[in-house]
Parts: sequence; C-alpha cells; structure tokens
Amino acid sequence: MVNNLECSLSKKCGNCPLGSHTYQETIKIKQDYVNKLFKDASINKKIDYMSIAQNNIGYRNKMIIGFKKYNGKILAGFYEENSHKIIDLDYCPLHTKEQNKIAQAIKNIIIKLRLPIYDEDRKTGLIRFTLIRESFSTKEILVTIITASENFPARSEFVKLLRESSDKIKTIVQNINSRSTSIVLGEKERVLYGPGFINDELLDLKFQITSKSFYQVNPSQTLILYQTVEKLAKLNKNDVLLDAYSGVGTIGLYLSKKVKQVISVENNRQAVNAAIANAKVNHISNDTFILDDATNFITNVDKKSLKIDVLVMDPPRTGSTIEFLKATITLSPRQIIYVSCGPDTLVRDLKYLLRGGYKINYVHCVDMFCWTNHVETVVLLTREGKWYPESNWLSDERGLL
Repeated sequence: MVNNLECSLSKKCGNCPLGSHTYQETIKIKQDYVNKLFKDASINKKIDYMSIAQNNIGYRNKMIIGFKKYNGKILAGFYEENSHKIIDLDYCPLHTKEQNKIAQAIKNIIIKLRLPIYDEDRKTGLIRFTLIRESFSTKEILVTIITASENFPARSEFVKLLRESSDKIKTIVQNINSRSTSIVLGEKERVLYGPGFINDELLDLKFQITSKSFYQVNPSQTLILYQTVEKLAKLNKNDVLLDAYSGVGTIGLYLSKKVKQVISVENNRQAVNAAIANAKVNHISNDTFILDDATNFITNVDKKSLKIDVLVMDPPRTGSTIEFLKATITLSPRQIIYVSCGPDTLVRDLKYLLRGGYKINYVHCVDMFCWTNHVETVVLLTREGKWYPESNWLSDERGLL
C-alpha cells in the first residue's frame, strides 16, 4: 500500500480523480460521502465497517484505452475528467506493468500500420478503443480492439505484431461498434486469435472471462467483498437464493455450496453463456441460469411456486427499478444483500425497501476503486414488518419516505 499516488496526470485524468489526495484522505472522503447520503435521506444508519485496500496501485485487471488524432499525432489514453479530450498516456500506476506495456505496443502498432483513428465528429476512421483484461491468478491476457466497422485492414499483421509484444496474450478479439455512442463495446465480435476468453481463478473457483463479462476490476478486494456477502447472508442448506444482475455468475457460484438452490438472472447473453460454462468447469449443478432482465423476471415469476429465502442483488451503477423493488417486497425474502457501486442510487433504493417493511442491519464499504470517487457498498436488510403501500409510494421520484 502507498499513501501517495505518483502520477503527474492525476489532477486532470478522469481515471483517478482523487489522485492528488493521500490514500487515507480518499478513504475519509468516501466514508463521509456515504454517511452524508444516508443522513440526507433521513436513514438513521452509518457505515459499520470500511475495508481499505492493501494493494492500491497496479490493482486493476481491466484497462480501457481511447484513441484520438490531434494535430497529426495519435493520442492513446484515458479521457480527461468530464470531457471527451484524450490524455496521452505513457504509464498508469493503477494498472499493471504488463497492461501498460501492451497499451503502448498497440499504439505503436497502429502508427506502424497506419490504421486510421475514428473521428467522432466526422464519423470516419476505424480504431476507437482497446480493452485489455488480465487474470492475476493465471496471468492470461485478453486484448479486444474496438473498431467502427468490420473491415479491418492489415488484421493479420496487427495480430502478429501484438502477439510478439507479450507472451501473456492468450486471445485477441475484434469488437465492432458502429454506433454514435460513448459506450465502448458494440454487439458484434469476432475472434482474431485464441479461444476468445481467458481463465481466471477466484475463491477456489474457475471463471472464463470474455470482453463483455461483468467482472470486478479489483481481485484482492473482490475476495473481501464476496466473503462479506457470505458472512452477512448466514445461509443454510435449505435456502433458495436469487442472484439478480448475476453477470458471469461469480457471487451465485461462490454461495452455491451453502444453499439448496441458486437462481441467477442476467440479461447479457454472453455473460449467461459464460456463467453456464463456469458452473460446468466447477462441477456446480445447483445454480440455474436465466437469460432475462432482472425486473422482468421478478415481476413475472410465480410467487406461489417459488419461495426466495435470500436475495443477492448487484445492479449497475444506475441502481434497480421501482418494479423490481416492489416485486421484491411482495416476494418477501427474509434477507436482502444489496451490493452497490453507486451509493446515491443505493440510498434511493434503500428508502423503498425500508418503506416496504425491511430494516438495515449492517453497512460495509469496500474500497474497490482506489483513488476514485467510487466505493462498493454491501448492505444487509431483513424483514421487519408488513408492507402498507400508499398510492403515491411508487412515484418515479423515489424520494418518498
């Protein structure tokens, strides 16, 4: 662990907005922020525990690099905070040496092969982003090159030169994103080299990770996060657990050994396919994977035939939906474990669950995203009483309590 981040770009780079603070200061900033959100929402609760990171540099297993041409020079790096300006990057201390080396190699290959950089304004060019994923356990690396069209001149030479840059690269994928959007990945992909995925090991389980897999970026803190979920859940062998927004199945597969059945719901087909493969490789047979929107699934499930004892929900930063929360209260699991990477939407959703008869027992924060404004929060809720819905309770403002 270091207390000061040595990076000359930290004051303007959007990748580490708290980089000019000491690490201890960043922890206090995050604690104060979460506690203030609870207070402002009139929720009488503070953080019970904060897990700080023992490895707060070189901790990220995923790197996304944007490209732009400016005054005839190719820039490769992260966006400046709150802008679409690319900060040309030599080295980022939040990522590993291997990721940084490969990022520089890709930039040099693009220059050597004279591959055109995509222009957002003119909608011309080819190369948009590159995504690098690294397994800290197996040391395998997946490189995804995101292009504006399927036509990829000098594709074979690109793959050859990239493979020569690192013997850790197990697979190379081309992702095609022709949309006018800030979203990095498109729908269509083709594998240029290798199997199209890398293998990772976490909590004695094996996982196949693709370019589109939702997978936590900080492996060491993920261990703490999932162990916290397990500890708070207090599961037993007769429990049926619903893992909503399940991604590649990491949480559900980890908890499967503690329960009778896991139902994992995810709306990304590639992630569900990876989850099924992950269950197979780990010889887990009591986890059922469902390709569906979490809200659609929980609102249409037969509540008489399916009894959910414990709900683990890990929605995106935008949080859950009103309909999901209402259906959850109707299903009435004895415990809800809410895992959130967006404290503001977490608090918004907690207000609904509190109004629906649940109470907050424990709040545990994990510093998953060191030197940034983001923090992962785990909240344990248990049933307190009956639900008495009011006519205006399901307004879209979610500010009623």
